[in-house]
Amino acid sequence: MTTAAIDLARKAAAQHLQQQGYTAEAALVAQGQGDDFAEVRMALSLLKIMQPAPPPLPKRGGRRLFGEEC
Repeated sequence: MTTAAIDLARKAAAQHLQQQGYTAEAALVAQGQGDDFAEVRMALSLLKIMQPAPPPLPKRGGRRLFGEEC
């Protein structure tokens, strides 16, 4: 994941924790020190799920080129 996605997940998790009344934890997450919190991991997972699917691998002669050195 990119740093932008991680920052977005941290922001969402901090906002959620703040709304739940966990101000100290929200401050830790906002500073980037709480990446092991479940809220941050869930936000990252949701971002990953919402990303578009990767394009299919190219084929040559009906076979995938995955792992071939040309």
